[in-house]
This record gives sequence, C-alpha cells and structure tokens, in this order.
Amino acid sequence: MVAVPVAIVPRRPWRLPLIVALALAFASLALISGIAYIAVLSGATGTAERRVVDRAERVVDAEMAMIRSRLDPVSDHLELIAALAAAGRFDIDSPVAVREALAIMMTRVPAVSAAAFATLDLQLHRAVRHPDGQVTRDTLSLVNLPQGMERFRQLQTSHSTFWGALFWSEQLKQPVLNVRTPVRRIDDAFIGGLIATVAVGDLSYLIGDASQGTEGRYFILVGRDKVLAHRRLVDPRGLGLSEDKPLPTIKEVDDPILANIWDPPVRSPRIDKALGSFGRVVLAEGRQWLFVYREISRYGPDPWLVGQYYPLEDETGDLDRLTNGAMVGGATLIVAIILALLMGLSMARSIRTITSAAESMERLEFEHPLHKRSRLREIDDAGQSLDKARGALKWFGAYVPHRLVFRLMELGESAVVSRRRNVTVMFTDIVGFTPQAEDLQEQETADMLNHHFALLGACIDQDQGVIDKYIGDCVMAVWGGLSKMEDHADHAVHAALEMARVIREDNLQRAAAGQAPVRLRVGVHSGPVVVGNIGAPGRVNYTVVGDTVNVAQRFEQLGKEFMREGEEVIVLVSGDTIAAMKHPEVLGELPKPELRHVKGREEPEQVYRLA
Repeated sequence: MVAVPVAIVPRRPWRLPLIVALALAFASLALISGIAYIAVLSGATGTAERRVVDRAERVVDAEMAMIRSRLDPVSDHLELIAALAAAGRFDIDSPVAVREALAIMMTRVPAVSAAAFATLDLQLHRAVRHPDGQVTRDTLSLVNLPQGMERFRQLQTSHSTFWGALFWSEQLKQPVLNVRTPVRRIDDAFIGGLIATVAVGDLSYLIGDASQGTEGRYFILVGRDKVLAHRRLVDPRGLGLSEDKPLPTIKEVDDPILANIWDPPVRSPRIDKALGSFGRVVLAEGRQWLFVYREISRYGPDPWLVGQYYPLEDETGDLDRLTNGAMVGGATLIVAIILALLMGLSMARSIRTITSAAESMERLEFEHPLHKRSRLREIDDAGQSLDKARGALKWFGAYVPHRLVFRLMELGESAVVSRRRNVTVMFTDIVGFTPQAEDLQEQETADMLNHHFALLGACIDQDQGVIDKYIGDCVMAVWGGLSKMEDHADHAVHAALEMARVIREDNLQRAAAGQAPVRLRVGVHSGPVVVGNIGAPGRVNYTVVGDTVNVAQRFEQLGKEFMREGEEVIVLVSGDTIAAMKHPEVLGELPKPELRHVKGREEPEQVYRLA
C-alpha cells in the first residue's frame, strides 16, 4: 500500500479581535478613572471660585473675539477699497465716485462711523454715518482740519495699514478709533490715503452687547487708567471729554469697583495660581472682586487691556476638599494610564503599520510590501487588503501620471472638470525608428524605447510638465494643463533644450557601445486648448484637445524639412511659444524665424530653430 501524503494546513496564529482589545483597554481605563472621579467629587462639594474664574475667562475671550470681529473687517474693507483704487477700478479723481465707494463700504461694515479718502491735492472726500443711521457725503480741505496735514504725512510715509492714535471727533462729540491705509500704485507711488473711524461710544455698545449677563462689568483700558470702553461710554456726554481730554480715567466713569482695580490685591494662593498674570482679586465696598483681563496691542500705538470683573465668595473650605480629591483622583488616574498604555502598545504598533501603509500609498510608493502580520484580526485583515490594493494601484500609477493623481487627491472631481486654458504642447518623434526597430529583437526594442522615454520623461517631469500620452515612439507632453501655470512656455522650452542635451550625451554612450544613434525631432507650440476628461464613460483620458495640439504635432513634422543629414536633434518652437515666454532673454540672441505654412492655418507660422 502506498502512503498518501496528507497536506498539513499551517495553523494560523492566534489573533485578538480589535474590538475586544479596545474594550479591555478602555473599560479598564474607564473603571479606574470612574473610581478617581468619584473620589474627586466626594471632596469637591463646592468650586465657586474656580467656576467664577472660568466664566470670567470665557467671557473675556468672547469679548476679545467680538472686538476682532468688529474691528478687523474695518481694516479688511479699507484695504479692499485701497486695492480697487490702486488698480483704477474706480476714478479717484472723481469725488462722487470716491464718496460712493466709501458709502458702500459703510453699509457692509456697521462699526464704521466715518470713512474718508485723502487725495494729493489735500482734499478729504468722506462719508459720515449719523446717529439716526443716515450716511452723508462731503469734501473738506485737509489744511482746515486739526492735525489733518500731520496725519496725511503719516500716510504718505507708510506702506501698510495701521491703527493710528485715538483722536477727538468734533462732529460726533466723542473720541474715535481710526485705521489708515496708504493707496499705492503697483510702482509704489503714493496716490492717496484711506481712513475709517469707529466711535468709542459704538465700541462700548458693541462690547456690552457681546457681554450680556455681566451687568455692565466690562471694560477696555488704554494704559492703566484711561477708559476706552465701558457702559458709561455708550453715551459719553457729561464726562467733560474734549480734544485735549478724549478719554476719562477709571475714577471718572462712575464705577467704584473699576476705580479700585489697581489696589493691592487680596492674597489668595489658590485663586492667584488659577489666574496667573491674567487677573487679580481686590477688595472694594466690603466684597472681594475678581478681575480677569487680556492685553491686545493691534489697534493703536498703545496696548489695550480688555477685561471683566465679578464678585468672589470666600469658600476656601470647598477648595481644600477639591484639592484633596484631586490628589486621590490624580494618583488613580496615573495607575489607569499605565495600564492603558501597557494594553495599548500592541494596538499602537499594529495601527501604526496600517497608517504607514496608507501614507506610502498616498505618496504612490508601491515597490515594497506594506503588510506586517498582526495578532489583531481586523488589523491583520486590513493589512492584507492594503497589500492587494497596493498591487492594483501600482498598475494604476504606471498608467496615470503621478501629477494628475496628486491633483485629483488634492482637488477631487473639480480637478478634471473640462475648462479652456492656455498651455504649451510638445511632440517628440524618433527619426527612422521603424527600420531601426526591424533590426532588433522584440525585447531590445522595448528596452530601447523604455530607456528613451525615461530620458525624455525625466526632462519633462523636472520642468513640471505632464506626459499626456505615448504614441508609438512619440511623446506628447503638456505644460499648464493640470493647473494654471503662468510660465508654461518657459518650462516647455527649457525641457526641450534639456532633451537635446541628454539625447546627445546618450548617443555618445550608444556610439561607445557600437549602437546607432537616436535622432529626435521636437516640436513645441503654445495656445488655448480644452483640458479635461475626454472619452467614453467607461474609458476616459485626462487630456487636452484643440488646434494648438494639432499645430504642435505639425511643428514636430516640420523637422523633416529642417533636419540635416547627420544631425541628432532638432527643436522647432513656434512664434506663439516665444511670445508666451516670461523670460525669453535666457535663450540669448534668437535666430531669425522662418515662415512656414501649417495645415489648418491660413497665415504662415513663425518657426524658431533652437537646437
């Protein structure tokens, strides 16, 4: 009897399901953290001080966010008006046009109380918002305005938007913030200046509205004692403000709590630690008050102090219990973290394998296997799936240009929407390839073409071009098709000259090996094309179509007329390509172009022979 060998099926290693591993790790962490949380809560019967500090910090942060949301659009819109004026989008010599542009800006930015444009003839065209909401327009002389010429000189010497020093508005009877931006042409010539103002009363109203529920306990200080925003400044009448005294002091706004902000602080170690340098506790009118503030320094030459204040109750006993509970909770949490880390190390290594594999696929790196065996079932299955996907994507990457793939990953479907675009198209062709290939074996022919295409592809890729397709021994490449490229013609011409250089160098090596040289024709032409997905629903090419493509191919064919016996490379470039170059001077003195009629064109084309 003949023994029949029995196939031994290899035993699969034991693998832990990912969901079980996660459940064990996080259940342990949750259990121990829960014990710590209960221990902390049992000692934390009251946390009034911390809640007050947190609340005050959140409100101050919201107040600063409101300030930015109200004042930043003022400077943004002013810079927009400046850009339009510098570009000549409206006539700055027309007072009516200037005032209308300013009035339109004011409708978009409610915080602006006045906007003006100062011209080189020392006229100030402005739009002013009145308390009833009406916007009026007028023109004044800078010479007649207090400090008008000084502020105009500041604009003349500046090159960027800036917030100037606060000044008094006689028309509004209150101080105003102001932002200014110079208007300069592209040659940096100063042609005027823009200014927008925000009334202090409006700022106080906006900040107070943003801080509802604070009972008016908000403030903005300039320095340590000048009040910029406060409930009392919503209507600053009665404070005796003037051009000489545009802002009141903390003693003059009828706020006895704010008046004591800089008194010696009440020492409270726990609160001081929570506040850091962003607040203080002071005693006023028999109660402790918590001041929380932030400094902001972008809206004028002097920094602002933006803040709130709240009453603070004396509940240090609760904080003691909170501290003790926190110590117990912290100790148990450390234990929980250690256990979670020990249980999660295995998962972390396995998950990192999957992450590294995904990153390699994102970079279109498919040469090495991605999968490493794991005892976690789901991760092991995912790794095997990734290896299968790698094999499929490896072929995908071989047939689709990497630049197109990256563009698709970046923009999604919008990258392949058909559009009209100015590009530069190149065609190359090996002279006499068919008879040359007849003397070679099939593999030798393929090796020769692959080597040739590798040389040309490197030149194209180095100059940011994209190989559109291979047509036998021909290459079609495009510059500016995937994304807008202003200097597409420069890159294409440089790539063509590089091709000429590398082909000649390669021919020296072929000659040394006893092989026939490769002779190459290159045609380059620039113009408009339609770029996008072209083809049937199940089989499309991302390519370019149009007359520009046809002319580029015919320029390559024109090489038959221009190429002389014994020449290895000829590069013909159209006059349209030379005209499209941003820096044609790099080519040196160009040869005189020859005129040739090209099929499909009525007028003769200029033909430049560059190599």
